[in-house]
Amino acid sequence: MDDLKFRRSMLAEPNYRDDAVNAAIKSDSAKQKFLQELDTLENKIEQAMHIPVPEDLANKLILRQTFASHQQQKRKTRVRLSMAASVALVMGLTVNFMMFSSTYKNLGDYAIAHVNYEASHFSNNDQPRVTLASLNKKMAKFKGSFDSTFGSLIFADYCRFDGSKSLHLVFQGQSSPVNIFILPDDEDIKFIANFANDKLQGRSLNFNHSNIILVGDKKEPIKQWQERVSDHITWSI
Repeated sequence: MDDLKFRRSMLAEPNYRDDAVNAAIKSDSAKQKFLQELDTLENKIEQAMHIPVPEDLANKLILRQTFASHQQQKRKTRVRLSMAASVALVMGLTVNFMMFSSTYKNLGDYAIAHVNYEASHFSNNDQPRVTLASLNKKMAKFKGSFDSTFGSLIFADYCRFDGSKSLHLVFQGQSSPVNIFILPDDEDIKFIANFANDKLQGRSLNFNHSNIILVGDKKEPIKQWQERVSDHITWSI
């Protein structure tokens, strides 16, 4: 199992283990170290989630700050208490933001950023190495399946799409890879049917409480890829 696939798999499901994952961990000290770092991060997040925030904190801070004190010691005490409460509040809000808020409000913007970030990991010359059975095993999480791969599929694995677990597919295109993301419908991210920048273009589809996003360069017939997806995908009830 290559390093990229291993890291993406562990980030998506830190506790997931199968024979391939166990073999990769056992044979590579770098992967063992990565898992240790990931476990440490998970523990820190777990600890941060349990930081207590005083009840009715905002009202108490406002009330405390309205009282004027002419005694130096009381003033210092008030400042210390306010700082401590503010730190607790900021940490609580930060954890909440990291866990539940969306960095992007537009599916197209995030899809383009995701493709640009991982562009160096894929080449249009990569050989197809994903079987239909393997693809549909991953598609089962989204209650869907394909009757064929309708192209040369060079990559299929789970990834994080702005906080949501998604399935990332990479196909050989005419001149560069075509990326397809399958993810749960999320009201926090605005759905947009068509999007583009100076190099990439994309389309979004909505099926069965799932969004499917296609991204390719300006030379790719994205509309044809959209039709292929629609023609070859089946959703379970």
